Amino acid sequence: MRLEDVLASLAAMPDALRHRLAGLTDAELRFKPGIDTFSVLENVWHLRDIEVEGYARRLTLLLREENPLLPDLDGSALARERRYNSQPLQPALDAFVSSRRASLVILADVAPAQLERRGSFENVGEVSLARLLELWVEHDQGHLKELDELLPVLREPRAGHTPKPSQSLSR
Repeated sequence: MRLEDVLASLAAMPDALRHRLAGLTDAELRFKPGIDTFSVLENVWHLRDIEVEGYARRLTLLLREENPLLPDLDGSALARERRYNSQPLQPALDAFVSSRRASLVILADVAPAQLERRGSFENVGEVSLARLLELWVEHDQGHLKELDELLPVLREPRAGHTPKPSQSLSR
């Protein structure tokens, strides 16, 4: 994946997320169709945590250190410990967007040679910055897909839509 494409995809995520959140009630944000599926609100808090404590931190480590250890995060544990579904939406959304914007500023200055910088991603193995960026985009896309499967359940509960289990809860 070309750096320009990665940056475009990462930059598009906040608006894609806001678009999916538009018009949802508090009850819809918190609705869980099953114990193995994130609510919309849980998705947003998870995205916030993985953005701030995961990808932004990994980006900084890869650019500043030689062969750093890049921490993994247990999304399922974070959701339970931080009681995502009991939290308000706006702080998570604002923090996600703010962190994403800051990361994009950093990424705008990345030289092609820096894409080869490597670190050891806990529970994944050695990754280059280029691969980390691909994983970041894949994570975004996975959550957008998850939301796209959940939203019809909220809008047409009697239509028999069944969202797949949340990828972040399947650890």
